[in-house]
Amino acid sequence: MEKSKREISLLNESPETRYQNLFTEQPHLIKEIPLKYIASYIGVTPQALSRIRKRIS
Repeated sequence: MEKSKREISLLNESPETRYQNLFTEQPHLIKEIPLKYIASYIGVTPQALSRIRKRIS
């Protein structure tokens, strides 16, 4: 079920929205997992994730 939800998210949501959803649903993961793996999970490069995090802050 989670895999289907993630696949739909990758198709329909922006990377910024995916990051925000991950941050609200699983905030402990942001602290525990290296950012390069989080970037891969939401489907962006580490540089793009850095820009997303900068915009959100």
